[in-house]
Amino acid sequence: GARLFNSEGKVTKLFNDVGDSLNLPTLNQTPLRLTVRKDVLVAIIAALLHSGKLTVLLDSVLPEVARQLKSSIKVIDETAAEQLGPTQIVKILSQTTPMLILDQGNAKVFQLIVLEIFATDKDSRPLFTLGIEASSDVQFHVEDCLLVLSFNEIRADRIHLMSSDIGLFNPKLLNNITTEILTSILLPNENGKLRSGIPVPMMKDLGFKSVSLSLTKDTLVVTPASS
Repeated sequence: GARLFNSEGKVTKLFNDVGDSLNLPTLNQTPLRLTVRKDVLVAIIAALLHSGKLTVLLDSVLPEVARQLKSSIKVIDETAAEQLGPTQIVKILSQTTPMLILDQGNAKVFQLIVLEIFATDKDSRPLFTLGIEASSDVQFHVEDCLLVLSFNEIRADRIHLMSSDIGLFNPKLLNNITTEILTSILLPNENGKLRSGIPVPMMKDLGFKSVSLSLTKDTLVVTPASS
């Protein structure tokens, strides 16, 4: 069977049915094409986006976003907003592997994300914790026999208040700043990991000098651009 390795060289997925995962017609069939099954794409994303919590000193790294966060919290609780210091911390954790949905011509991923806001780096408890159902469009392209994925934008489709030290509030009030934080921190981090891509040397072996990509409900289809 085929094995998928993560960046640490560990096997993260085993495919016993290789023929159905990477389907290649015989050479006397036209047009020649390579198809990558949906579960293989999901495993690729899981291997590249190995889990881990992002911790950011927001005011030092993204001062404008820190200012927007303070303004957004001020609408909810002025006292809480004033607690935000120069060492305020944002922590982001993706709870599960992104769920991939393929359709004719487009692809989307859905993620469950936990966002914690700490007033200072000395605090052991966050001001509040949000659970976010987020989505992104997925782009595929090929570079030097590498299949590369990237997420285009990230949207906070639903926001849930998981815990709060500043009292109950409607998390929808933080929709804009939540999207801004995910766009500024999580999205470039995930795209940086996805940028390494997955080698597909078979394309070179078959003489695919340039390719076109298309999507069905179950697969990514790679064909020579000239076919």
